[in-house]
Amino acid sequence: MVEVFQYYSKCNKVINAEMMGVIGGAKEDVFDAPVDGYFKSIKELLDHIYGADVRALLSFRTVREYAIFKDPFFKTPPDPKAMVSADFASFRENREHLDALLVQLTDEIAEADLSKYVTRTTRQGEKQQKLFWKTLMHTFNHQTHHRGAVSQILDQFKVENDYSGMIRID
Repeated sequence: MVEVFQYYSKCNKVINAEMMGVIGGAKEDVFDAPVDGYFKSIKELLDHIYGADVRALLSFRTVREYAIFKDPFFKTPPDPKAMVSADFASFRENREHLDALLVQLTDEIAEADLSKYVTRTTRQGEKQQKLFWKTLMHTFNHQTHHRGAVSQILDQFKVENDYSGMIRID
């Protein structure tokens, strides 16, 4: 099962990079452009995904002290509730680093780790314990779900986008 999560992390890294290329290559600034919906811009939507991924990574420390936690990112991780970056270039850089950490994490996971529990605290302060494999699955599916919303917004701006085909990634 570890292989599935390794594949998910690598696919998400590639797909996120392709999505960033589409956003960065758009003729107009679609990153900050206002849209209707719960999230008022692609920036808000991507910040939401980023913050959720940061919360997930921090909670994975309760499973085991993986080597990735020696990365300087974890000395002062960003507040998951705050906007990550003021501009697209810095957001892209932060996203790429976070994706690299997720790939490194899945390369470190042992099969036995998957049946351990992640302890996390919700934004409402409630302590929860969830199986690690379920938390990983949620983390990667959460990205996929919201990238679909980004794709829809890009469609509305008439920006060509076709970045989410996992099957084409080895």
